[in-house]
Amino acid sequence: MKYTGVNYMSHDSFMEENALRCIDELRSIPGVAACALVSCEGAVLGKYFREGSQSSPLFAAMCATVLASADAACGSVRIPRPSMVAITATDATILILTVGEAALITAVIDKSADLSTVQRRLSSMAVRIGGEM
Repeated sequence: MKYTGVNYMSHDSFMEENALRCIDELRSIPGVAACALVSCEGAVLGKYFREGSQSSPLFAAMCATVLASADAACGSVRIPRPSMVAITATDATILILTVGEAALITAVIDKSADLSTVQRRLSSMAVRIGGEM
């Protein structure tokens, strides 16, 4: 995989100053095959995908939609907003985590990874970043 850079689509100073650091931290977690820092509206703030991947904006928008749908489902049965949504497939798991009110972390986790360890690390990171926003 090749690092494809950070796309800034927000004028929020935190995001502009720290998106690259967040993506580097996400990439350092064993088992993270691809990741993005995404606004709640689905705009890519930073990303790491395979070289030539044209689907990262679509992936980001769909992850924001999945989280919004999970939030609505939770609200309909009067349980708190979800902090994480997991989509499990045969070869990988997609984790979507809230980062405060303004953003979310999306990560594609390889099936060989220790999923519970990755979830703990991503959750800790999301809480920390949310507190910095």
